[in-house]
Amino acid sequence: MPLSDHPHGGCSCQKVSFDLTGPVLFRALCHCTICQRFNAAPYGDVVAVRARDVLLEGVENIAYRSHRQPPIVSRGRCASCDGVAIERLNLPLMPQVYLFPVQTFADPAALPDPGFHIFYDKRQQDHADDLPKSSGYLPSELRFTGALLGSLLKR
Repeated sequence: MPLSDHPHGGCSCQKVSFDLTGPVLFRALCHCTICQRFNAAPYGDVVAVRARDVLLEGVENIAYRSHRQPPIVSRGRCASCDGVAIERLNLPLMPQVYLFPVQTFADPAALPDPGFHIFYDKRQQDHADDLPKSSGYLPSELRFTGALLGSLLKR
């Protein structure tokens, strides 16, 4: 059951659902080929949230898979509908952080605007916006990690 004042979402069949009870850390647009495949879209549009700020239901229906070694990101799909559901960051010594694809939210307009692009060199189309654009593995990882650390330190 969605909480009235909190962003709500889930997979397409709603066997996996979530409510955000705390703030979004940041929103990013990722153009890596893994995000393209996982989201069945030209890029992944995700919000990062501390796990403690999420009420997650249907965890038994999530099938996680890591697409790259080391398995820093585990991407989860609903085992029933195969819809995208959640991504977990597995960073040692860091608080647990979830990434939620914006497409899974009931009201994406209620979310903050994206802050940056990463893996822009893998893009399928150009984006005429003023957001910072990082290309290549190391610059993209540094941009993402910087946003994550900066957001966590503010809270």
